Order: sequence, then structure tokens, then C-alpha cells
Amino acid sequence: MKYDEIKWEDDDNELEWQADKKSRAQKQMQEAEDFASMLSHESPSRQRIVVGETVTGPILSINPSSQTVLVELDAQNTGVLDYRDIFSEGGEQRYFAGDSITAYVVSRRGGEVILSLSLSQSKRGAQDLQMAHENQVPVKGKVTGENPGGFDVTIFGKRCFCPASQMDLRFVQNKADYIGKDFDFLIDQFEEGGRNIVVSRAKLLKRQAAEKIEQLEANLNNDPILTGVVQEVRDYGAFVDIGGMDGFLHISEMSYARLSRASDFVAKGDQVKVKVIKIEDTGDKKRISLSMKAIDDDPWLTASERYKDEGSYSGKVTRLEPYGAFVELEPGIEGLVHISEMSWGKRIHHPGDVLKVGDQVSVRVLSLDNSAKKISLSLKNIEDDPWLQVERELTPGTTHTGVVESLKGFGAIVQLNDGLVSGLLPMTTLKKAFGESYRKQASPPKELQVTIRTVDSAERKILLGLPDIEEEGQEADDFREYLARKKEKTASPKPSERGSFGDLLAKSLESAKKDK
Repeated sequence: MKYDEIKWEDDDNELEWQADKKSRAQKQMQEAEDFASMLSHESPSRQRIVVGETVTGPILSINPSSQTVLVELDAQNTGVLDYRDIFSEGGEQRYFAGDSITAYVVSRRGGEVILSLSLSQSKRGAQDLQMAHENQVPVKGKVTGENPGGFDVTIFGKRCFCPASQMDLRFVQNKADYIGKDFDFLIDQFEEGGRNIVVSRAKLLKRQAAEKIEQLEANLNNDPILTGVVQEVRDYGAFVDIGGMDGFLHISEMSYARLSRASDFVAKGDQVKVKVIKIEDTGDKKRISLSMKAIDDDPWLTASERYKDEGSYSGKVTRLEPYGAFVELEPGIEGLVHISEMSWGKRIHHPGDVLKVGDQVSVRVLSLDNSAKKISLSLKNIEDDPWLQVERELTPGTTHTGVVESLKGFGAIVQLNDGLVSGLLPMTTLKKAFGESYRKQASPPKELQVTIRTVDSAERKILLGLPDIEEEGQEADDFREYLARKKEKTASPKPSERGSFGDLLAKSLESAKKDK
């Protein structure tokens, strides 16, 4: 063969083939590693799947038409759950696709794992009831009747007995409320091969409540808000069912408004939203404290934005005290109208003289302290101070008709200007005018024609006389006694730089004598 007839292999093709072979090998190794990684990260770990024990896995799908729910247990096993199990007794759907769920293994048929949240699908009767008793697995039963000691319950076709005390956590008042309904039970006693079976719903409810309390405690920092139903109302609070367990809602946690009785705010059967604020150990059980008002913002945080000094607002009288009246401007915002702020001229001995609980009143804000949660209010400041016009209308020497408000040892207190202001008609003047019959002539509510002798708007004091009666110095002593007794009952204004009104009166009388 000639040299030029020899066919040589293309060296470049050989190199490409070797490189391609190496690339394919590396790709296969990478795919194997990726698949192994996917299995280790995505496939659920193997679980012990034994009848009567629990398994956990995510819900893959929910099929209402076939009434089945598929649950992924591990890479080789998928569980089948009855569609009805994902709903509560009230018909509310509790679980959705993607949710993790824990269920009991009811049976294994070939490669199919039958699950249930309670052993309600079993067909083996007594055997499964015994297993449920030994493992304390819940079973679903129907309450078919009542007897003197409790209820007849049918489970897996077998007749069981549930004592009345074990039907609920609360006292059973009406047995008819339970008959015909399906519930989950624990097998409390299993004797004589299944001929004597005693069940308890209360023990299961207590166990479930303990589990829920653990979940609440773990989530307490997140301020859990729950929907509950009021079960019982007392004067001091209410017991609220928050999903199989009771919490206590104290009256002080119902509203920012002041309440005298819990029944003023909630009633049995009411559905309420509550926040869990505290869980305490009380020996053999946990005490759950609830709050309704904690869900809302404290109105005092923004009170200064709504109520301004010298502003006028409407409110309702909520309670009366000897020193004043409390007025609610809005739920949770109460202010005090001090007794001294109720009237310009009329002496108020008790707030009940002018107000009663429930009255709607107009008030003016005198001061507001957000941090101390206090508002000072005035009833009289809604109107103009009548003393601003006293010096103009009640000038000395003028005569006016007044009404006797009270008769004291030092004289008569007489109301003027329709009761807006009052003055003193001294006892000396009364006796000089009426003699010993002064009581008959000057007792409340007699009308008298009086003359204005002295007015001091700064001290809010008026000294009165009677027409055609000459005054003497004794009136000053009467007025001093009047002032002294008045100061014992109410706080008096600070003396002005001009001196007390008694001093002014004495000076006035001395000046009149000098003029004579």
C-alpha cells in the first residue's frame, strides 16, 4: 500500500470525543448529587406508621367530591384522611392544603394508610375500642339517649356509657342539648371483653385545653387575639369560652368606660373578641386572663387632641360624690366637676342638689393632664360669671326683690338676680324691722324688698339692708360671724390687698357715722 493511500484518523475529532465523554460523566455525577440533595432536603423523613399511633405531614390536596384529604407522610407513604375530619363540630374548616396535620393511623390496606383525627372509621369494633383504651386515642361516637346517671353513646356499633359529669367540662343542665350529636370521646374503662365500656368527653376536652394553653403560652408575646363566647356573667366579670377552654374577663378589662356591673356590657351567648393578657398557675389548673379593651387604643393617649382648655363639650353624669360629679365625655374619658364649679351664686351642699346620674350636661374644660388621666371640668363656666355685671346692676342704694334662701343666727341669705348671686341681710336689721316675728317674715322662701348697701365683686360678697331701716355698727359683727361660719364649710378666696370684706364693712359703717 502506498503511503498516500493510508487513511489517518482526524486527531481533532479524537480530542473532541474525549472531551465530550468527560463532560457527560461530570454531568451524570452532578445530576446524581443534585437528586440525592433533593431527596435529603425535600423528602419527609421516614415515620413509624403503626395503627393507633400518630403521624404528621402536610396536606397535599383536599377533594370535596371524593370526600378525601391526602396527607404526605414520607417518600413512600401517603395517608388518606376523611374530608369531614378537617371541619370543626360547628362546621368551620380548620385545615387547608399545605397545613401540617397530626392524625391517628386507623388502618393499613396494602400501600394505603387510612388516617383520622379520631378513631371513627374503624370497622373492627371491640378490638379497636380496646386499642383506643390502651393508647388513649380519641374515638367518635353518637349520643343516642339518656339514663339516670348519664348518656348512652354508640361507638363502632357498640353501646357505651358516659356519666353526666364526664360529658362536658361544665355542669350539664339540659341533657337534651347533647342527644343526637356526634362527639369525640376517650375510652375510660374497657371491661368484660367490651360488654362494659365507659367513655369520657370531659377528659378529652381537658387534654385538648391543656394543649391549647401550651400553644397560647408559647405565643403570648405576640398578643394573641381570639374569638370567644360568653358562658357565664357575674357582677365582677365574665367567663368566656375561647375554643374549648375558659378564660376570665374581669369587669375592669371590658371597656375603658367605667362599669358598675359586667351585665351592663356583655350577656351570656355574646360572641366577643378578646386578647390573652396573662396565664397563671393556680395549683391544679391554669388561669387565663382576658381583655377586651386591650384590643383598642387607650383614649387617654390622644385626649388632649380632642379636648382643649376652655373648650365646651357635652357629657353624661356617671356618679356623684360629696365633693363633686364625674362626667363621661366619651367611653373611658371622665372628668370631675368640683362642687365649687357647679354654680356661680347658689350655694351647693351636695352635687345631688343640682344633678343626678344619667343627666346630659354641657361642661367646660378647665385643665387636662394626659399622664395622670385627669380632666377638671366646670358646669358654671358655660355661662358668663354673673358677678361681672353685679357692680353695674346692683349698685349701692338701689332696691331689689330677693328671695330668702336660708335663715341663720346672724341673718338671712337672700338670693338676687334670679338666684345667680346672694347677699346677707343681717339679724340686727331683721329684728329692728320685724321684732320677734322676724322668723315668720324672713324665713324661706319669703320675698323681701332689700336695698344694696355694699358690693365687693372681688370677694363676691353683698351686704343688704331694708328700706327705711337705719343701720348701726352691729351689722358688721353679724357679717363677720357669717364669714367665719362660711369659711369652716367651704374654702374661701384669698384676701385681697384691700383687706377682708368684714374690714371693708366696718370702715363703711364708721364712715357713715362720721358723715352723720
